[in-house]
Amino acid sequence: MKFKFFKYLLLLTFGAFLFTSCSDDSEDPIEQTSTNPLPQPGDADGIMAAIKAKSNTPGGTTVPGLGDIYLDVASANFYTSAGGTSLVNVGDVSLNDFDLQTVSNSYINNYTDITLDINSGQANDWVVSGANGFDGFSHSTSKKMPSVVKFATSVTETISISGDVTLAIESIPSNCDNILWLISDGSKVVTKESKTTSVTFTASELSGVKTTSNGIVQAAAYNSESKTFGGKKIYFINETVDSKYVTLN
Repeated sequence: MKFKFFKYLLLLTFGAFLFTSCSDDSEDPIEQTSTNPLPQPGDADGIMAAIKAKSNTPGGTTVPGLGDIYLDVASANFYTSAGGTSLVNVGDVSLNDFDLQTVSNSYINNYTDITLDINSGQANDWVVSGANGFDGFSHSTSKKMPSVVKFATSVTETISISGDVTLAIESIPSNCDNILWLISDGSKVVTKESKTTSVTFTASELSGVKTTSNGIVQAAAYNSESKTFGGKKIYFINETVDSKYVTLN
């Protein structure tokens, strides 16, 4: 099963609280891409994601003494029926002893918790108290957190989309099932999945992407597993992602 798009983009929303950049461009990727939902396998009663997110500062902003930003992100959704779209509250949810908050029955870590003890090579521990038809459970992921994924230096902060575009990472992270690659202008999103150190987006594939100073490229290494509790099938995702704010021209 392939996960085509992750709520790890929510990290961009949090980034907006820390850094702002002035631009006349109305297509702000922080606002436009942060609303994408978690992937929903057809048999999923719930999906829980632990993410280690790396990013440069938006708009090329330079903050003295601060390099790349690393954030831990937790997100979870539970559904009224398998493969459904309506979300349900299942009581208290925590990741690695950090309590999550609810926003319209969707679970997300508190914005003040920028670290959630999500570490490469380690398991993640989830606890759900249970409610509304979901039993309480605890689960330590059998698959370990992937090591941090990093773009290669060839991925610069200005990318021409007039032709083919190749994105590359330094190496394939350990403990990953696959790698999701993404290019976005803040509205149009183009993705590919390939467990390789580089991937090429053709000019044809990028034909709907517009030039902007608020573009984003991402590489996300992830693994997934599932387990059934009280008749409810829950998917667990471990992911590391490198996000880079770029100018697309």
